[in-house]
Amino acid sequence: MRRGRKRIAFRFYVLLLIAAGILCYGLYTVVDSLVMRTAVIDSGSAVSQYMAEAVIVRSETLIDAESVTSITYYADEGEMVYKGNRIAAVYTGGSTQDINKLLNIRAQIKTQHKNIIGSAYNDLELARIDSQVLDYTRKVEMMVHGAKGNLLNLERQLGNELAKRQAHLKTRNASDQNLQNLYRDETTLQKKIDSGTNVYLADSDCIISFYTDGYESVLDVVDFDNIPASQVRSIIAGEAPALTAMQRGRTSIFRQVRPSGWYLLLISNDPAWNPIEGNMYKVQLEGFDDLVIDGVVTSAARSGTELLVRMSVAGDVRAVLNARTAKAQVGEGQIAGLKVPLNALHNQGGEVGVVLVDNGGIFVPIEIVAMDNDYYIIQPLAVGALREGQKIRLF
Repeated sequence: MRRGRKRIAFRFYVLLLIAAGILCYGLYTVVDSLVMRTAVIDSGSAVSQYMAEAVIVRSETLIDAESVTSITYYADEGEMVYKGNRIAAVYTGGSTQDINKLLNIRAQIKTQHKNIIGSAYNDLELARIDSQVLDYTRKVEMMVHGAKGNLLNLERQLGNELAKRQAHLKTRNASDQNLQNLYRDETTLQKKIDSGTNVYLADSDCIISFYTDGYESVLDVVDFDNIPASQVRSIIAGEAPALTAMQRGRTSIFRQVRPSGWYLLLISNDPAWNPIEGNMYKVQLEGFDDLVIDGVVTSAARSGTELLVRMSVAGDVRAVLNARTAKAQVGEGQIAGLKVPLNALHNQGGEVGVVLVDNGGIFVPIEIVAMDNDYYIIQPLAVGALREGQKIRLF
């Protein structure tokens, strides 16, 4: 019996000793982490995120004119127009009084026509023309409601009939001196207005916008990669662009914007961001929560702590048609590597690295390849100098 009791007691003491060893090792680990401030290199991945201030650049042409009296718009804001389409008619060098006079004269002509038609003989030619005009009008209405046909051809035919009607009335009522005087005044005023009217047609397929901010001429996409950081900062700060002598006194009318392809100028002070030409990033612009774009780096330059990144974007410009600046969050995609806490990095002799606890506290220079909220993804400058499981100092 005594031998059995001794065996049980021996086993108990062995288990107790093992438990004490585990406890001591645990305490050593805790003390080592808290007092010695160490961590273990692990493997991990992160999505590299950078914050920046963005300036939006579009391939756009500003149309302006001086001495603008009135503008007639044929296109709508944000409308896609095609080469040769009318955009606007701009009356310059005259006065709105001329336009008002012309409208008043035409109202008098219309009234005079009604009086003559109501008291005159039955005009078969006029009746035929009016019947044809009504027929074309009904066909236009049917096409608006879904009927098939050539609307442009129908519009041309209707215009021809209206011109015939006007010419017929002028000829038929040649003896009415009052009406002839009104016709003469109408022609004189119309010629005067036409001489000062410029009708703008689209010189290419483009999007039309009537909202301008003055930076259209400053931000030249042809010389995009030479736009300096100082100019980008002034735009972000909301400083008005300087006007040239030619631009002073001119009125902005509209801008023609190329529908696909636009650009970003990004200013960042993140020291961990080292973009390379050709790199693609996911860019989220503040205020455009449902828009994540792919930006490709065309060039980048750092001056001190400030980084200027230039990107091209292949998407539709409509989403940012009337935006110029925004805060931007730039993501580089998921990167795997060795993971260390944020406070594991140490600067020694101008180099950034980590200090190994073992091997006499060796300093190993590293490169940061990604950053998360709690850790860095790193790689050693010397291949194989670090590996998963090594213990490093925290600072």
